[in-house]
Amino acid sequence: MRTAVLRNATTLVEAVETALQGLASSRSGDLAPPAAILWTDATGEWKPLIPFLLRRLPQLLVLGPFDPARRSGPAIWVKCAIARVLAEPRIPDGEAPIIYLPEVSRQTLRAAADCPRLLQPLVELQYRGTVWTQRNGKDWTVEAFLVSDDALGLEVARDMRTREAMLGALVKLAETPLTELRVRTLDAEDFDRLFIGDPARELLRWMDDPALAREAWTEDTWRAFRSRAKSIYGFDPEKDGEIVAGEKLGRRAEAPWKDLWERYAEAPGIYRKIPDLLVRSKPSNELVFPEDRETWPDENRSAEANLRAALIRVRDLAPGEAREEIRALESEHGMRRHWVWARLGQSPLALALEHLAVLAERTATPLGGDSPDEMARVYAEGGFLADDGTLRASANAASAEDRRAVAAAIRAMYAPWLRDACELFQERVARAPLPTRDDAAEVKANPGESILFVDGLRFDLARRLVAALEERSLSITERLRWAAQPTVTPTAKPAISPVAGALAGDDLRETFVPASRDSGQPLTPDRFRRLLEEAGYDFLPETDCGDPAASSRAWTEIGNVDQRGHDLGEDLPRHLDDILDRVVERITGLLDAGWAGVHVVTDHGWLFLPGGLPKCDLPKYLVETRWARCALVKGESRVEVRQFPWHWNPGLEYAAAPGSSAFTAGCIYAHGGVSLQECLVLDLYVSRGTTVAAPGLSVKEARWVRLRCRVLVGPPTAGVRVDIRRSIADPASSIVEESKTTNQDGRASVLVEDEDLAGEAAVIVLADASGRVLATRPTVVGGGQ
Repeated sequence: MRTAVLRNATTLVEAVETALQGLASSRSGDLAPPAAILWTDATGEWKPLIPFLLRRLPQLLVLGPFDPARRSGPAIWVKCAIARVLAEPRIPDGEAPIIYLPEVSRQTLRAAADCPRLLQPLVELQYRGTVWTQRNGKDWTVEAFLVSDDALGLEVARDMRTREAMLGALVKLAETPLTELRVRTLDAEDFDRLFIGDPARELLRWMDDPALAREAWTEDTWRAFRSRAKSIYGFDPEKDGEIVAGEKLGRRAEAPWKDLWERYAEAPGIYRKIPDLLVRSKPSNELVFPEDRETWPDENRSAEANLRAALIRVRDLAPGEAREEIRALESEHGMRRHWVWARLGQSPLALALEHLAVLAERTATPLGGDSPDEMARVYAEGGFLADDGTLRASANAASAEDRRAVAAAIRAMYAPWLRDACELFQERVARAPLPTRDDAAEVKANPGESILFVDGLRFDLARRLVAALEERSLSITERLRWAAQPTVTPTAKPAISPVAGALAGDDLRETFVPASRDSGQPLTPDRFRRLLEEAGYDFLPETDCGDPAASSRAWTEIGNVDQRGHDLGEDLPRHLDDILDRVVERITGLLDAGWAGVHVVTDHGWLFLPGGLPKCDLPKYLVETRWARCALVKGESRVEVRQFPWHWNPGLEYAAAPGSSAFTAGCIYAHGGVSLQECLVLDLYVSRGTTVAAPGLSVKEARWVRLRCRVLVGPPTAGVRVDIRRSIADPASSIVEESKTTNQDGRASVLVEDEDLAGEAAVIVLADASGRVLATRPTVVGGGQ
């Protein structure tokens, strides 16, 4: 479960939806999608949330009485539904079915032999699919989901009355904005107050679906609701109806309605029908002034249509004129990114425009420099933001018509800038060739370190990765490096590996791959792995963090940007953040496993241009092999494109596509040529940093909330590891679920999972990244310190 994504959810029901959907997308690209996601709930306490989730998740099925209208049925029916052999329900293509199993625990499914007979048809799904559980393998309870650092991380009292009140108020809790729940430690009174309800939420709920809300309320509740609506809002739901309410909400003319709009804007995704109500309620005979457009979704929709048309017209403008038009459009539409409709996904072009404006500024100045190194400096100091703006703008365009509009603007500004930069860089490289194997920098790990290879981590993506790692208070060292030529994986990946010295380039093969220096055999994945092991590196699968205590060095791989680029083409930008999230999780996982540092390396970058790179003709009869941006010329054939030395043997040359062109038509994503985007990469070294014991470093505060201890280190120091042990010097005596590192404020939270330890004496231990104890403080588990 990706905690950062869950913490962005606005409500509990949205967070559960995100967690369940994330299980399908979190699997490795090499694994088949799960056949199903099993949601076991031993006590059935999640049942009140199921009606909300059925509306949001068309792939959700419920084990229970046969009721297809509510997507409920026995195990055999569930198996037929996920096999998609039933007319109803229809599970969307590409979505993994989610099966909610009330009163069924994970342990019941695991004990196949003793599993109830009516449940047995579902047992095998835990092997073909995945089960939504906590990190420790236990079922997610409501309480655990609310308080766990792996989920919402709320502070909740742990007494029995609070648990009962929390579960009793779950229907109300489901759609309460989480911002209201993060202000203090929640107790029974807070949940009781939710259960009673508040007028603003109940009015919005009624406006969202009057019939459904009325059906759910008793007569007494309806009378109380009408009374409060009249006293607070001057409005009678029964006599005035929802159209009047919609008009008052859109006008925001009176203080209570203005406050109600702010309440709606806190979590608009909850009330999915209110936008339609506002459209139906908008006065048709009155002029809407610009400052009043924010509350009417049709005004935003009209603005999006106007922006789409304007962006498409940009394609016919000269680059300078295109940039001026983008600046004018940004002045007109930029404000809409702060409207509620942008948060609801109804303003994709306004969001894309922010990055198009950056692109306009960055492409106004051509990339220059008298040498490859000088051009690299200019690019690294900000030129790369043109590439970054192109990707980010493209990521916001989901529909085909929006992609066409954004692509038109990108091509008008970025395509000529990219072409000119590539042509100049190729001229500079022709005069001052890039490093070959004899003068390339080595990539090696010290004992206790690992190397993480990310295929196709282009410079601008590496900068995004650095920002994400810095948010985790990690220490990052950067080093610019030239990729091996040509910039294709067979040549460039082994060149940045610790076994580069064991390879040679006697023959430039069609695949551009070097050979073993000893055997002369072409490098294959098996030979590459064998050479790594001979060099003292453990080869770790993507899901294995290894054991630093048992092995000196490690090599591992994740986040195949390159393969995704070839597969997705124009749709790649929308997936890049997910890929980088996985890379961040892999790095932190390696560090948490005890590796002193992680070297993040890549083989090459790439070019990306919506609508396709220009085509360069290179007849097939002149070449042995022809890739998108590089080719191997046949014999003594003469070609009209530049040739450059091969990294593994400068005496052998390959042909590179000129400028930003490609040898094959229709390439949106391509590499193998000579450009800053393909050749300049960023090596990263990531560590927890060295925590130096500042004078007086100590545990300033240790506050227990049941079995969770919230620690404050003083003076505030990031990267200090917080543990609770029985014995100070023995890490194996730790009693916490997982030790944690402090943030920049010097805070960390650790959980003792075993309730039987409550009341026992222990020691809070502060340690640095190497494990050296920096400070301690006695404590009593659960409180009393």
